[in-house]
Amino acid sequence: MRLERFLLPSLLLLIAPPAASAASLALTPEQVDFSVQRVNTESQPATVTLSNETDQTIQLNEIIPSGIDFSTTHDCQARLPPKSQCSIQIRFKPLIPGERIGIVEVVASDGYPYLVRLSGKGQ
Repeated sequence: MRLERFLLPSLLLLIAPPAASAASLALTPEQVDFSVQRVNTESQPATVTLSNETDQTIQLNEIIPSGIDFSTTHDCQARLPPKSQCSIQIRFKPLIPGERIGIVEVVASDGYPYLVRLSGKGQ
């Protein structure tokens, strides 16, 4: 652990960074490959499970797909109770040919980054 030193006129402060905490949520799978999809045609949904592995309720602030090629729907409520799960459906609709990548980010109250990596190919 690295301590930062700050000197004030008559006071020495040692400030330690906050301890890293374990993730509260799990995403399964963490990566989805849609393979080849015809341009401007939407894929069948891929389902990702979001699980709360703690004994506390976790606030879910947002579920955000990146880019214009991926979209999501979900059955997650604003609060995910302890030891429970919900489903995120991800669809791929490439707008141009070629390799496409993206992520789905789950923003939760614990501040930990939760990401699903996405890939596919428009044809």
